Amino acid sequence: MNTPSLAGRRDLLVPVQVTAMVALSAVSAELLAAYGDSTGDLGLAAFSVVYFSALYGAPALLAREVARRAGWGWPSLLLLFLALGLTQACIIDQSMFSDDYEGYDGWEESWKATLVQPLGINASNTLNFLVGHVIFSFGAPVALAEAWRRARARARAPWLGRRGLIIAGLAYLAAATLIMFQPGSHAASQTQLGVSVGLVVGCVGLAALVGRRHRQRPAPEVQRGRRAPTIAVTFTIALVLAVARALVAETWAGFAQGVVVTALAAAFVWLSARRPGWGIRHAAAVALAFLVANGLLAFTYFPLLGEVSAGAKYAHNVVMLLVVLTAGWFALRTGGSSSARPAARPAPTPPTPTA
Repeated sequence: MNTPSLAGRRDLLVPVQVTAMVALSAVSAELLAAYGDSTGDLGLAAFSVVYFSALYGAPALLAREVARRAGWGWPSLLLLFLALGLTQACIIDQSMFSDDYEGYDGWEESWKATLVQPLGINASNTLNFLVGHVIFSFGAPVALAEAWRRARARARAPWLGRRGLIIAGLAYLAAATLIMFQPGSHAASQTQLGVSVGLVVGCVGLAALVGRRHRQRPAPEVQRGRRAPTIAVTFTIALVLAVARALVAETWAGFAQGVVVTALAAAFVWLSARRPGWGIRHAAAVALAFLVANGLLAFTYFPLLGEVSAGAKYAHNVVMLLVVLTAGWFALRTGGSSSARPAARPAPTPPTPTA
């Protein structure tokens, strides 16, 4: 009688991993910041998890599948996430070009503060939308989810079969279509839409180019020198940078500060990841830091849309932060397979036949 292997039994956890990741994407993209009318409303929050799992979690999964099946690294994956962010903000909901989107309090005032009139965009919104989507909608949930089962063969393996790809694609298409039919999602001109499509295509093409070079690069020799910072140091530095980025004012000075802080965060991760010892848990620590910063700062303001009591609002904040902390604990827990990056790319090992 044939007996399933241990690896085969463990693969049954993939649906759980995928489901938790898409739900975390909904939480980190929308519910954690607690700025909308779903704050404190249990029924609306539950619906939002389902809806935003389709709008953000599904495309995050699809982008990850493309990158992992092609053997691309995180630079290519981030470029794919940037393409998805551009698609969301410029083509689907077109909030990038709206001077009064969905009636959010303060939107019109902030729009005028850093308006780039010739382009019809707001500089602060552009930075916040693109960085926010790359980190919160797509990047952070994927980084944490890969660290939940951080044995390299599993963390970097594809998660979806043909059926999963079809379901994710249809879910994303359905959620995006619902938004595109809303009256507030028609703020872009034909020129802005054309440029946006060109930028999306350019990001995808650049992701493929970077990924191809990543695959063709020879396996690195054993690295020597200063090691990557510890998980605790990585989390702390990322948390400070995340808070500094979130606290910038919606002015031209604040925009400049946001650009500098974002560049510092990118440089810190880029340089640290090139050192010996950097692994999947480090990437998860950076992701968790940005989510924790968003969750903590959400306690300091009330939603920009709708009315909610103080008790319901703070209960919502606590629950969402606990969700993030739980996801982070599973990602950063000690024990299990090593998450450190190997010194060289090993040759593929043929599967072991099972009895």
